[in-house]
Amino acid sequence: MAEPAIGDVIKTYITLREQKEAIVAGQKDALTSIDEKMNKIEAWIQTQSDATGVTSFKTDHGTAFMTTSDFASVGDWDAVLEFVKEHDAWDMLTKGVSKKAVRAYIDSDKAVPSGVNFGTKVGVSIRRPTAKV
Repeated sequence: MAEPAIGDVIKTYITLREQKEAIVAGQKDALTSIDEKMNKIEAWIQTQSDATGVTSFKTDHGTAFMTTSDFASVGDWDAVLEFVKEHDAWDMLTKGVSKKAVRAYIDSDKAVPSGVNFGTKVGVSIRRPTAKV
């Protein structure tokens, strides 16, 4: 059996990717409609909870209950950093480094910064041909 031509393999890959994108797009449309309906139901249940002062509703079909979730994000990095320093609140910060900054350091200094694990992964990307004008 002869090896397939690289052009044919790439064409097949692009066709499969387009099929996958169409399926995902179709699912997103269907999920958007379902998500909207679910959000309306959640809002209605929240309204019922607020009106009655009840935090859970147990039924033969299931139980709805109120939950509380915390979230935090940085609105002003300089202010946060100053706060952390003033209050010795270093536990508020997460550990991480910018891969872009690390790559720039490596490119300029030809070395990985101390304490940083850095790697590069080589993969394959395939694009559609561009339309000829």
